[in-house]
This record gives sequence, C-alpha cells and structure tokens, in this order.
Amino acid sequence: MSWIDRQFTEFGAKVACLESGRTWTYDDFVAEVDRLEVLLSPTMGKAPVVIAIQMDQTMNALAAVLAIVRLKQVALPLSPEMPMAEQVEQQRIAGATFLLSAEGLQSQPIKPNASTLISQLSERGHAGLILFSSGTSGEPKGMLHDLNALLERYREVRPRADRTAQLLLVDHIGGLDSALRTLFAGSTLVVPEARSALAVGEAVERYDVNILPASPTFLNLMLLAHVPEKFDCSSLEVIAYGAEPMTATLLERLLTAFPSAVFQQKFGTSETGAIRIKSQSTDSLYFRIEDSGVEWRVQDAELWLKTSSRILGYLNAEESSLEVDGWYCTGDLVEQAEGGYLRIIGRRSQLINVGGQKVHPAEVEQVISEMEGVEACVVYGKPAAVTGSMVVCVIVPSSNQDLRTWKRLIRKHCRGRMADWKIPAAVELRDELSITDRLKRG
Repeated sequence: MSWIDRQFTEFGAKVACLESGRTWTYDDFVAEVDRLEVLLSPTMGKAPVVIAIQMDQTMNALAAVLAIVRLKQVALPLSPEMPMAEQVEQQRIAGATFLLSAEGLQSQPIKPNASTLISQLSERGHAGLILFSSGTSGEPKGMLHDLNALLERYREVRPRADRTAQLLLVDHIGGLDSALRTLFAGSTLVVPEARSALAVGEAVERYDVNILPASPTFLNLMLLAHVPEKFDCSSLEVIAYGAEPMTATLLERLLTAFPSAVFQQKFGTSETGAIRIKSQSTDSLYFRIEDSGVEWRVQDAELWLKTSSRILGYLNAEESSLEVDGWYCTGDLVEQAEGGYLRIIGRRSQLINVGGQKVHPAEVEQVISEMEGVEACVVYGKPAAVTGSMVVCVIVPSSNQDLRTWKRLIRKHCRGRMADWKIPAAVELRDELSITDRLKRG
C-alpha cells in the first residue's frame, strides 16, 4: 500500500466531501478509487497511455486521477464546462486513447502522442498528468507533469479539521491543489451547487465553510452580488486569493465585507504546481516564498522558479521558458521589497505597448478603482493605428452617469496620478464582470 492510500485509509469514516447532496467519507473515496482501478486495469499495457477523465462530480474525477496513479498511466482531466470541441482538441493534442466517464471506459481512435516526454515516465515508473493553460495569450499549451513528483509535495501536509469551498475544477492546478491539500489533511471539501457568487454564499452559510479559495475577480463578484449581506459568512476564517493580481482597493473592500476572515495570498503556476508562500499581513499584497522545495530569483523584473515538481515539458509548444537546469520563467512581473517580499504586478504578456511605452494594466486598474462609483475595473490593450496599442478601461459603475461623463471623470481622476500615455483612450461600461471557466476575469 502506498503512502497515499495509507493516508486516506486512516481517515476512514471522516467526511471527505459534501457534493450534490451526497456525503462522501474517506472510506467511500478509497472504494471509488478501488472501483476505477479495477475498471481500468484490464486495458492497460506496459507503456503508459493517456486517459481522458470526463466526470461531472469532483470526487469521481479525483478518484480517477488516483486510480491512474496506481496504474502508472497518464491522466488528462477535462472540464465538464468546456465546449465539446475544445475537449476533443485537448484529447487530440494529448493523444488520449481512452476516455473515462460516468458511463464507463471507452477506447478512442486517437493517435497516441509520440512525445519522448511520456517515455520519461516509463523510465521513472511514475504516473503522469496533463494540464492545459487557460489560453489567455495564444493557443492553450498542453503540459506534462510527473504526477508522483507533484503528489510528493503533499506528503507533509498536517492533519486539520476544517471545511474548504471547492470552486475550481480538477483540470486546473489551483483546483487540484485546493482539493488535494484538503484531502491529504483529512478535512472536508464543500462543492457548491453552482460556481456562482450566490451559490458559494449559500454553501458557506449552510455548511459553515472555514476556508474560501477564490480569484480576486470572483471575490469582487461576491461583493457585487451582496453575498456578505445576504448570507451569514461569519464561519469564514481564511479567504485565499490568487491566479491574478489583486488591487489594494478591492482588498480593502473585502476586508470590510468579511471582517472575521484572514486574507492570504496564494501563488503557483500550471508549470510548477502550488508554491507555499506567506503574506506579509492580511491587508498586504506582498508575500514571501517559504517553500523548502523551491528556489527563486528575479531577473529583469520577472519571477523565475526552480522546483522538483516542474513539468517535464510542453506537448504542443516550444520550451524557451524551461531551462535545462530546472529553472522556469513564470512570465509574472514582480516588485521586490525588503525582507524578500514580492508583489505580483501582472503578466509580461499582458503589458500594453503604447508607442513604445509599456503600461501595466494592474497599475491603471488600481488608480481607477479608487474612484467613487466604480464597482469593478478591467484594463486591457487594443490595437491602434498610430501608437500600435491603446489602453481600454472597462468599468462596472454603481452610478447612472452616461459614457461621455465617465470618460471625462476618468481622465480627470487619472491626470496627475499617471503619465498621459497610461490614461485610458477608450472606456466601456458593463452591467457585470465577465469571467472565464477558471474564474478569472474574461
């Protein structure tokens, strides 16, 4: 019995998850892993194959991943919310010759991926995991993890008794980390009825959720939906945020709305897995990397990481960000402070080039979000004939001024607070924030 199976077996009758009206114990979870292992075993050969996982329920998908670990195969979790065409494309890139769903296991007429990366798993006797990037810049990239190396980082998780809201799905490194960190601790996952602000508020109140991991955009949606006023959220002890930059203004509003919670920033990448960090304080955007298995450096304002859980490589993209000595260029621009503290400014790929001058969207968002009547703000770049790109600001207003008035107010507010070429040249008004299936801003 592996250390993974032994740990889950020891938790026995403790509640592992509350999902879709069902209460899963750890015994139930282990039984599901056993069942799926038996289902998969007869069709598996010596060489690892890629098995796509198409499960609607979080616990079934997690059990499938662990069954694949036992069999030393390669797991490709698929999001049930993803359009079918995208699911098919991901399976093609990964070379998934089997599809595991609630209906059972079926073979597929897909050519196996000939990448030498997968053969490395055979040499190690390890299982694999394929995840795809969110595709915010260019085509989504397929990444191959050594799944055993990734799981090894949860061996030292300390037992605890709490309830964590599970928002992200297991096709995302953040969703996997939240679920695995909870389960390896013997705690309880709470899966809301829907991935909406109101459904999360209802789940927090109904199940006394203690820990809420979410993106800043989703937390802003909770404020816009008046979740703190509609539901009793006093059980929340920790609100963990990450996946995108948080503005100081939004953090201040959240601290007021959820006074009983401590806010903790989280950080990780699809290429390295989650990295253990510590926030400077609950009201600070600065954090320090406190992970014994991680080395880090800042080069040209960009964060680089080195960890044993880094991906083996990409299945459909060049690997310039992966150095042969184990370093990975995250693409995250950071600001350094005394004591080894860092603050995420934004992605290098999202910089806006206005006539040769670089604009950080987060910098502009912070200034505009300070305006009275602005409930949410998103800044992005749009092609322009003369300057190459222009700065565009999207706001969700709480007041009734028309677009022309908002343009004037924003220009007036920004003058003196930033260079003229950073001031938005175009403004858009929206009734609500758009959000991706990864719960980040759309």
